[in-house]
Amino acid sequence: MPRFPSWLLVAALALGLGLAAPASAQIREGTYAVEGTNPDGSTYDGQLLLRAGPAGSWLANWRVGREQIIGLGLINGGVLAISFVIDGRPGVSVFEVDADGKLRGHWTTGGGLGTELLTPQ
Repeated sequence: MPRFPSWLLVAALALGLGLAAPASAQIREGTYAVEGTNPDGSTYDGQLLLRAGPAGSWLANWRVGREQIIGLGLINGGVLAISFVIDGRPGVSVFEVDADGKLRGHWTTGGGLGTELLTPQ
């Protein structure tokens, strides 16, 4: 078996650690600024209050324009999924957490996909 210089092993380990995925940012309670795009391409903004709920659930309260949308979610594998109802239609949103703590995701009420970026405030 060939022998490698120890500096090569150290360099390989350092490179491997440098290429590893960044440590996962944590989804946190608090207020987030909302920037979104509806399935029809129109945009909106607002605010989201995200709080830990009972038994590992998460409570979401969006304020977008004059709308107040309440949701119930859970986190699994670093992904936050939230169910909600708007204008009598059930919906679901799914967010991944960026390294800087922003939540980036998609949502639907069955009529196409919207996008949303939630920035911690």
